[in-house]
Amino acid sequence: MAITVLIVDDSSVTRKVIKRHLSQGSFADAKVLEAGDGEEALALIKEKKVDLVLSDWNMPKMTGLEFVQKVREYESKLSQPDKKPVSIVMVTTEGTMEKIDKAFASGANEYITKPFNAETLNKTMKKVLYHTAE
Repeated sequence: MAITVLIVDDSSVTRKVIKRHLSQGSFADAKVLEAGDGEEALALIKEKKVDLVLSDWNMPKMTGLEFVQKVREYESKLSQPDKKPVSIVMVTTEGTMEKIDKAFASGANEYITKPFNAETLNKTMKKVLYHTAE
């Protein structure tokens, strides 16, 4: 069963790199959606089934942190206890413990610091989606 991954980053180059990394691992068959900012991504989440979000932190209009908070607010308002919340991985250059703690406190499930490779991305996605530490 293929999953749907939403890549949220204002850099089209970074989105391409992430898509290439996805194609090199266990998630090569994933359906990939893209958004250039948090507002566009939030609209996609409201209209499509998304299993996993890979979101940058520093973006125009709405930061990645604000986006994570808005997604979690939206999910809580849906009040669908049988619906699993979307998994969110922050993919960013913001690597301080303070920033990582803020991301988790806002509702992110995992955190990857740029630069990263396909192996790191795939392992993190497996951990978040399947609760495995592979």
